[in-house]
This record gives sequence, C-alpha cells and structure tokens, in this order.
Amino acid sequence: MTGNVDAVDPDDLVWHYTDGHGLISILSGHALWATSSAFLNDRQEIALGGDLVARRIRELADGDDSGVLARLAAKVTTSTEHGEGPGTADFYILSASRHHDSLAMWRLYGGAAESYAIGLDPAAPLAVLGDADLPVGRENGLYLHHEPWQPVRYQEAEQIALVDGVVQALPGILERLGPVARDQAFDPQQPPSPELGHQIERLLDDIQEMLFLIKHPGFVDERESRYGVVLVTGGRERPSIPEIEARLLSYRPTAYGIAPFVRLTGGDPAGGPRGQVRPDPSPLPVRAVAISPSPNGPESTASLRRLLVRHGYDVPVLRSGIPFRG
Repeated sequence: MTGNVDAVDPDDLVWHYTDGHGLISILSGHALWATSSAFLNDRQEIALGGDLVARRIRELADGDDSGVLARLAAKVTTSTEHGEGPGTADFYILSASRHHDSLAMWRLYGGAAESYAIGLDPAAPLAVLGDADLPVGRENGLYLHHEPWQPVRYQEAEQIALVDGVVQALPGILERLGPVARDQAFDPQQPPSPELGHQIERLLDDIQEMLFLIKHPGFVDERESRYGVVLVTGGRERPSIPEIEARLLSYRPTAYGIAPFVRLTGGDPAGGPRGQVRPDPSPLPVRAVAISPSPNGPESTASLRRLLVRHGYDVPVLRSGIPFRG
C-alpha cells in the first residue's frame, strides 16, 4: 500500500473493476459508465426480478380477503403473457464489487495483464453528464431517477424478502385508489390526495430499486453492489423522444451489440433532487485504487500514484495480497 492508507477502510467502499484503458479513461474524463441492462452479461437482468414480483403477487393473493391482490395478480398474469413486463432498456447499471481483492474479478477484467479496482465512496452523490437544460420530469417527457448503491441479492430467500417488503404495501395503496384499482371510471374532480400520490411515488421507487437488485445466483462470486439510473423518455401519450435521448446517451460496441450508456460524474455534495444532470465533468468520489496480482511491484505502484495525482486523485494505492502467478 502507498499513500495515506490509514485514511481508508476497504470495506467501507465499493470497488469498480477495470483494465488499464478503462482506468485512464475514468480518471481523465471523471466519468463512469452505467450501461443499459439489456447489454450486460446476465440476460435475465431486470426480468428476473419482474418474474419474481409477479409470482409473489399471485401467491399472496390467496390470503388477501380484500380481493385487491387477486385483481392485480390477474393483471400481472395477462401482462406477462403479452410480454409487457419490465423493460430492460430503461435501466442503466454501474457495477462494483464489495471486495477489493477478488481473484475472480481480477481474472475477468485483466486476464494475465494488470487490472485495477477503483474504490468509490457509496455515500457520495453522482450525476448524469449531459445537457443540464433538459427539463426533467414526467410532465416534460423525461423521467430520470437515480438508485443509490445497494448490494445485489443472489439467494432466493433474500430476493423474496426484498420483494415482499414492496408487495405487502400494495393492498393498502390500491384500496385507497378506490375506483382506479377496481377498473371503474375515474372521477377527475376527485384525484388522489397528495399524501397518496407521495406513497405511490415511493412505491414505484421501491419497485425500481428491487428490480435492480435481483440477480441469478450463478453470479454470486461477483459480490456485486449496484448504482442504477432509470431513464424513460416519452410516455403513454407520446413516443420516446430521440432528441432527449441523444443529449443524455452515449454508445459503445460490446459482445452483445451496440450498447447505450449514461456517463456518471461527481454529483453536488450540497444535495438537491436525485436525477440531477451536469453539463461538465466533476471529480468522482474515488477514495483508493487497488492493483491486481502483478510481478511489477513498486514500479507499477509508483506509476499509478503519479497518474492519480495528475488527475486530482491523491488517494492510497492498495496492492493485492493474493499470491497468484498469472
């Protein structure tokens, strides 16, 4: 280790693994890429969580005397049969590991070459790099929502507990919606109360977070934490808006096709609404960088330290403790 190593506890950070090209790009551009979930290595991204939600609603409907969940279960079943489940294209994911020295991750990102893990402060805000003049809001045809860092759930028991925490709030909210929940005519003169509107928004946020955090158990060795962005343009009454997407999305080639992604940079520590957009890059919350098992020793560490300082990141460098020959 070099630098002020006492200032950082690796377990307090999330670790974004990358190769040398990626590291230089991230540091010089002060930007991380959150990629569309439709182009990640798990082809069941988002959909796996959606399927589990549908299953749990159907199971819980059997013990619901109000009948609200039964009606919702029927709607979910119909939607699933017509392929109307959650859309992976609207979810953008930035991945990290909860462990800074994982041989599985070193081999995945570096192979026989040296690779790196960027230690990020999970409590620090991030912002989307793009046109800050864009009018964010459902009423403007642009829904942009940030989901903070959370650990992925791989085991079914953990996944069900996460889903149930959301699903169990549904009956009360749907019952309070009254005619809307019963497919009856909605009286525009009696819209839902502001309090109910806030409850619905919180429920939607919880559903989105839950969909981000459910992943197939075959990926458990990644020990992943995720930061997510939900980006939806248009709406029921209007199509997707290419002009808005063009001002927020970038594209890169992958093994799975041309993948859209959003660039994330340092956010405003003063707070403000989540979903903020910044026009210019700002320093990322980098608190340390780890190096994979490498025979290069002090030379590689010193070079990395100089690179970090050049771009304004005077942070510790941690060397791997794994005796891997490569």
